[in-house]
Amino acid sequence: MIDWLSFLTVLVVSIVSASLIVLLFSIGLRLVAAEGGWRRPMGVTAFVLCGLLILFGVYLIIPSLH
Repeated sequence: MIDWLSFLTVLVVSIVSASLIVLLFSIGLRLVAAEGGWRRPMGVTAFVLCGLLILFGVYLIIPSLH
């Protein structure tokens, strides 16, 4: 029998995390392209957070890593 609550949990987490990664990447692109002393470091920070989220997802997917 299918555990629908677990399926729904995976679906919601996947949609939220994918949206967050796309949002961080687009914010990073916008901030790096803009002029200003504080915008470039914030754009790089958004890229780093995006990369960390992707690495965390890979960590969760591959069972031999944990």
